[in-house]
Amino acid sequence: MSLVRLLTEVDSRSGHHVLVRRPGTALAIGLCAIAASSSTALADDKGLYERLWPRIPDSQRLTLSEQITDELSELGNTLGYHLDVLSHEMVALRVDGRRRRAYVRVGGGDGEYLTFRLASDVHFTDGLARVTTRVDLGIAGRRLQLELPEMEMVPASYRGERGVEIRLPLFRRTF
Repeated sequence: MSLVRLLTEVDSRSGHHVLVRRPGTALAIGLCAIAASSSTALADDKGLYERLWPRIPDSQRLTLSEQITDELSELGNTLGYHLDVLSHEMVALRVDGRRRRAYVRVGGGDGEYLTFRLASDVHFTDGLARVTTRVDLGIAGRRLQLELPEMEMVPASYRGERGVEIRLPLFRRTF
């Protein structure tokens, strides 16, 4: 028996369906209301679920620390570019924040008479900076290259004054 026939009867005078009051009519109307509202509630719950817990994006995004590192690297390289231009290539600075490295070069000169260049590669690890330095000296066309031993620089304080402690290894042994 269909729901329309359960709830209505055909009126003999008008020929239209008319609501009939029977003992099970209220229960049938309540079930119809529950069925209709549950389908819309499920649709509303799905939209609410999508809004509260969106899906994970398909592409990999950079973390905030990686974004900050990249921005600081770009800022350091921009500063290095301007130093290079303003000093007529006497000072150079390159920064790689992801690898925690910096390259600094100071010096210049004419190859015929006198040249002096100091180049350093700095690697930042464990709260200290490991510095590898190379000195190039040229006099009247002759060149001398010196590679200095690796040194470490650590922030320090002495009697309330802040400074830098430079560690220069005279003997290095590994076990």
